[in-house]
Amino acid sequence: MSHALEIRDLQVTREGHSICQVSELTVEVNEWLSIQGINGSGKSTLLRVLAGLDQTYQGMVEISEAVRPVGLVQQNPYLFKGTVLFNLLYGTKANQISEPNSKARTIAQRLGIESLLERDVKHLSGGEKRRVALGRTLILAPKLLLLDEPFADMDDPGIEAICETLGTLEDSTIVIASPTSLPDKLTLNRSVTIG
Repeated sequence: MSHALEIRDLQVTREGHSICQVSELTVEVNEWLSIQGINGSGKSTLLRVLAGLDQTYQGMVEISEAVRPVGLVQQNPYLFKGTVLFNLLYGTKANQISEPNSKARTIAQRLGIESLLERDVKHLSGGEKRRVALGRTLILAPKLLLLDEPFADMDDPGIEAICETLGTLEDSTIVIASPTSLPDKLTLNRSVTIG
């Protein structure tokens, strides 16, 4: 296996305080990794660095071309004004995704949100919003999927739908940040703790 990503001596500092510190971490291609730690340990910051959204850090972070494109579903995802379907399709044209409507409906069905496709996102629960954000990312077929507390605010059917959907992904490297252990239905290669 080749490395999907490699981190050495990562330090993210804001206003003189260290908010994320990882001395060494290597993730292999197609590995599923859980990153655990207490609130404030730097899990979300680490995912933002890996996604390229936060580039103010010290140390070395290398992401292999083999795991691009990278997709990030943040802890508090932002949804665009409009329907669930509009949000799922957002980005498909710019990324030249073929048969976007068909793919959006398939992903919505897997995530258990097919009945919500025409609903305005302002009327969604927190768990439904997370599933829409996940679907919007999955339709772009990322090779490296970064999930920040994907099971927060999620009921049992939502957790099951996410686990089953992730289980259908092939040739994907997945990094999940969570303060607690993850559902047993999710088969991970390993878990590391930061902070």
